[in-house]
Amino acid sequence: MESCREPKMGFCLLFLLLLHLQLVPDSSAVGSAPLPEYRALLSLKTAITDDPQSTLSSWKISTSHCTWFGVTCDSNRHVIALNVSGLNLTGTLSSDIGNLRNLVNFTVASNNIVGPIPPELSLISGLRLLNLSNNIFNETFARELASLKFLQVLDLYNNNLTGDLPVVVSEMANLRHLHLGGNYFSGIIPVEYGQFPTLEYLAVSGNELTGAIPPEIGNLTNLKHLYIGYFNNYTGGIPPELGNLSNLIRFDAANCGLTGEVPSELGKLQNLDTLFLQVNGLSGSLPKELGTLKSLKSMDLSNNIFTGEIPDSFLNLLNLTLLNLFRNKLHGSIPDFIGELPELEVLQLWENNFTGNIPQGLGKNGKLQILDLSSNKLTGELPPNLCTGNKLQTLITLGNFLFGPIPASLGECQSLNRIRMGDNFLNGSIPKGMLSLPELSQVELQNNLLTGEFPATNSVSINLGQVSLSNNHLSGPLPPTISNFSGVQKLLLDGNQFTGPIPSEIGKLQQLSKIDFSGNSFSGEIAPEISQCKLLTYVDLSRNQLSGEIPTELTGMHILNYLNVSRNHLAPASSATSTTLHF
Repeated sequence: MESCREPKMGFCLLFLLLLHLQLVPDSSAVGSAPLPEYRALLSLKTAITDDPQSTLSSWKISTSHCTWFGVTCDSNRHVIALNVSGLNLTGTLSSDIGNLRNLVNFTVASNNIVGPIPPELSLISGLRLLNLSNNIFNETFARELASLKFLQVLDLYNNNLTGDLPVVVSEMANLRHLHLGGNYFSGIIPVEYGQFPTLEYLAVSGNELTGAIPPEIGNLTNLKHLYIGYFNNYTGGIPPELGNLSNLIRFDAANCGLTGEVPSELGKLQNLDTLFLQVNGLSGSLPKELGTLKSLKSMDLSNNIFTGEIPDSFLNLLNLTLLNLFRNKLHGSIPDFIGELPELEVLQLWENNFTGNIPQGLGKNGKLQILDLSSNKLTGELPPNLCTGNKLQTLITLGNFLFGPIPASLGECQSLNRIRMGDNFLNGSIPKGMLSLPELSQVELQNNLLTGEFPATNSVSINLGQVSLSNNHLSGPLPPTISNFSGVQKLLLDGNQFTGPIPSEIGKLQQLSKIDFSGNSFSGEIAPEISQCKLLTYVDLSRNQLSGEIPTELTGMHILNYLNVSRNHLAPASSATSTTLHF
């Protein structure tokens, strides 16, 4: 540098300045040379304030960035993929993400990343996949992202994004998967959303959208998945144009304020396997055209205002596994072909006005898991083969006019979890083995005409929390094996004809909170062992033949707030407590 003399000094200084600017790039200037990729990655790490699994500890300058966790490089050592999903990371997404110009796939899903989505992502012109789902990103959608012309997957599900649904995403002509659900977007679904030429997946569910569903959505002929329900509140109904979505596999428009009738055009969706329209204000008859959906596996039309009968065309739904029509205003009989559907696993028709018999073929396919026909006007007997295949978990028929015995086969149904058959006219005895079923959690047989004795049991499910046999014609003594009901919280035997003493083994029911033995013919003294049930808050032993004194142990139970021993032959306890006593 000795040659730098006047008048060349100014030129030399300018040369040194230019050299310095080349060596130290300014990453903040638009259009400037990006940071080295390892520096950009370290900037991302710095923006993370909590890494509970220390997953990013491998991100060290002493090792090649291509070996760092979640980083994938190409043969030129350029970062082409970054996947740090599901690590419970907390922090923000650094704007230096825009310096990874060769990135193709970027996934930071299922973390706790907060703040706005950096507009610098738009600098990654070749990005194909962007998954920011299940985080806490907020503010509005960065409209700069519309420049990502090669983007195929944009997943922003379950964040805190606000503002109108972004119209600019319609400029991403190569999108195949667009998930904007689970945010706080408001306004309408833009008509421009009907312009995506290759879109296969569209989800805007779980937002605060209003307005009408644009019929232009029917132009998305490549669409396979459409999710528009949950917390949105549209006006009007389902556009008939949606029947043009010939490749549609799943359509979920549940709980989003829809009204009107279901358009018959939906019967053209021959590839549809899921139709969820529950919790709306849809009315009219069930379209017979739905019976042409031969690929349909799940149909939920519950919680609407549908009227009429189940269409005969539904007999063609041979792949149906789930049929939910509960809480409507349907009437007529349940067609026999419902019991013949070969794949049916879940049938819920409760709170309608169905009459006639339950299809006797139900369960014969060996696949039935959930059956709920409660609160109708059904008559006749229970089908004999409900648990063929040992898959039945839930059996609810309460609030009908059913009669006849409980099928003995239910006493061998090892899968059964919930039994609710109260408020009918069932007779005969409780099937042998029913109260010993290993998965049982609830038994309700109250308000029937059952006879026989309380079943003796060798073992009882620890999960059995409620036994209600009230208001039947059961008789005989309670067996000592009542002690096996160790998990029961409510034991309701009132309104029967039980006799003999209350067994002392009742004291072993440590989870018991409510016991009602009223309106029977129990005799002898009250077993003081009842006081060993420390969680009892309600005891009704009224209207029996009990004698002797009320055990002081019972009146001294501190959390007991209701004790009724009236209409017996009892003498008052020698010491009183504040417990509500009824004599």
